[in-house]
Amino acid sequence: MRRGSSLEGRSSARRGIARGGRAACATLLALSLIAAVPSASHAAGTSPTLALVAADAFASEQRVRLVTARGTFNFDDLVQFAFPAAGLLVTQGAHFARYDVDGTVREGSSPLVADGVDPTELEALLALGMPAPSPARLARVAASEVSVVLPGGFAPGAASVVLFALHENEAFVSNALALVLP
Repeated sequence: MRRGSSLEGRSSARRGIARGGRAACATLLALSLIAAVPSASHAAGTSPTLALVAADAFASEQRVRLVTARGTFNFDDLVQFAFPAAGLLVTQGAHFARYDVDGTVREGSSPLVADGVDPTELEALLALGMPAPSPARLARVAASEVSVVLPGGFAPGAASVVLFALHENEAFVSNALALVLP
């Protein structure tokens, strides 16, 4: 008799496990259906990485000056993801030359750059300047290096260089690197 009741107990336990298994499957199915319902998602913006680590300046015998800046930036991404203004800015006192990634070069003078480039002033600064005369040009753009030829208005002496980007009224400016123009 004991054997029968033992078997009967096991059979009863199996039925309980089967019922519990069905309940667990039903719960998993319900959860998977809830997870499959589309939910609202929002794009998240990221700030571009603009960091300079080195800048060098060279001059030819004709006093044409080349500035090369190296760092962490990727102008290809900035152009691809609709940053309408991105590039390199070289300043010397209140004098500046702006090199946009599309090849546009503008030159001018403004007190806005005399004490450095502030992100809050970038949009106003981008509206300033005139097309820079030859030999000024964007010479080379790579993932971590940009080289520019300065307009003739730059003299030997102290200067600085920064990277910039503007997107939907949000300005980004890298650290400024000092350099000496030959």
